[in-house]
Amino acid sequence: MLSTGAHLIRAIRPRRPRRDDVLVAVIVLLLNSGTYLIPGVVTWGPWRYLLETATIVPLLWRETHVVPVAVVTGTLTLVVTAFVHPAQPFPFAVLVVEYTIGSVLRGRTRAVMVAIYMVGNVTAEYLHKQMGNPGDFFITFTLSMTSLFLGVLMQSERDSLSVRADRSLRTERARIARDMHDVVGHAVALMVVQAETGPLLIRDKPERAEAAFEAISAAGRDAMAQLRGLVGTLHSDREEAGREPLPTLADLDELVHQVRRTGLQVRVEQSGGTSALSPGAETAAYRVVQEALTNTLKHARASRAEVRLTWSPSTLEITVADNGRGLAQASIDGGHGLSGLRERLAPVGGALSWTSPPDTGGFALTAVIPSGQ
Repeated sequence: MLSTGAHLIRAIRPRRPRRDDVLVAVIVLLLNSGTYLIPGVVTWGPWRYLLETATIVPLLWRETHVVPVAVVTGTLTLVVTAFVHPAQPFPFAVLVVEYTIGSVLRGRTRAVMVAIYMVGNVTAEYLHKQMGNPGDFFITFTLSMTSLFLGVLMQSERDSLSVRADRSLRTERARIARDMHDVVGHAVALMVVQAETGPLLIRDKPERAEAAFEAISAAGRDAMAQLRGLVGTLHSDREEAGREPLPTLADLDELVHQVRRTGLQVRVEQSGGTSALSPGAETAAYRVVQEALTNTLKHARASRAEVRLTWSPSTLEITVADNGRGLAQASIDGGHGLSGLRERLAPVGGALSWTSPPDTGGFALTAVIPSGQ
């Protein structure tokens, strides 16, 4: 019983006012007090001032207890209106509450509070005995609707920012997932190929077995270095110096060297003058070659592959072709790697296509990336 009472007390006890709410309440108090300094606007009176101040105090909790604050402020404002004449030229506290109703409340609760405040506006005008003056009523109604509209607009803007931030977060997570797929998939493919040939080398060519184990170790170290770089993107900017850089076309020779260790013959050709690529496009180009060679190792049963980089003033065209099983190697992968490459190329304006030439067989993957991005 005592525990229930303690929980009830904590539930109804007002929270410590937020700094922004304190600032709003102080500004409203100053505006309300300033009207007394204008000759002929309102008449000074201590009780009058205390009543008007009482309508402002609840604003200290306007965003944490919206409905109670709206009810208390609205009720006290009607009391002031009924007993104090002439009234304040602008109901500052009421306008702030109406803005808060629009910016914080949602759905049915907001609709009910808007209806209550609209009825309160009519009641206030009746208590002012100004119902016969359409101009005054129109001003009051316009101020109320403007406050509500600005509140709703602010809530919509916050929702929009939240949606964009969430979408950006999902995009970044998808990018990191694709990078991890590429890094881990490539390293595992190299390790599996070397491990499968290891027993044969130990039995038939023991002098080459050591090289196979060195290739496995090198693939693991490279994967760990790239994974550290990916994990580093999740850290704060203060840790920038400790991150491993993301791979670019400058790392292509090392990638090809690793693949050649598995026994796959890889030839690299470049033509045309090189053009500047953005960092994102550089990494995307590297990942295209990496993913294509990884699929060749995992699924193609190929003996050779060719990497062609064709530069033009506006684009870089990358083609990776092999003499493997053709389209069957793409179907084995379920298209996941290829769809992932398309998603990776999309942000840099790139396009992806593939084919299996019927006359020569094999599988050819082509990516076109705009330069100067």
